[in-house]
Amino acid sequence: MHNTLKFISKKELNELRTKTSEEFFKVIIDGEKISTWVDYWNAISKAFSFPDLPSYMEPDYHSYYDLMTDLSWLKKESIILVIEKAEAFLKSDLKLKNDIIKDFREYLLPFWEKEVLKTVVDGKKKNFCVYFIINDEVTTNFNSVDSYKI
Repeated sequence: MHNTLKFISKKELNELRTKTSEEFFKVIIDGEKISTWVDYWNAISKAFSFPDLPSYMEPDYHSYYDLMTDLSWLKKESIILVIEKAEAFLKSDLKLKNDIIKDFREYLLPFWEKEVLKTVVDGKKKNFCVYFIINDEVTTNFNSVDSYKI
C-alpha cells in the first residue's frame, strides 16, 4: 500500500469501508465543522489523541508537524484520515485548506512512506491514507488533482 491523498465520492468511501479491516486507525472529521486553524487543530488533536502540549509549545503549525510526524502513541501501523464534506472544509480560508493538503502531499505522507526510516531511531513506516469526501457532482472539478501517490 502506498501513502495517498485522494478526493473521492461518498460511494467510493463506502467501497473503501468494505475493504478496510480493523488493522487501520480510522479518523473521520466533518469538514463542515472546520472553518479555522483552531477548529482544525482541535479536531485533529482530539481525533489523533495528541498528548498535552508542554507549556512552552503553542497549538501552531510547528507543534502540529511535530506531533503528526511522531504518532508513537498510535499502536496501529495503518492510518486512514477521512475529511467529509470537503467542499465545506475551510471554505472561508482556501489558503489554509491548500496548505494543509500540500503539507500532507509534500511532507507528512512522504515522511511516513520513507523518511521516518532515515530520521527516527528505530523508525517504522506507517501506511497513511487521506481521503477528502466530495459530492459526486463536484468530482469533475478535482479530476486534475484527485490523487496523489508517493
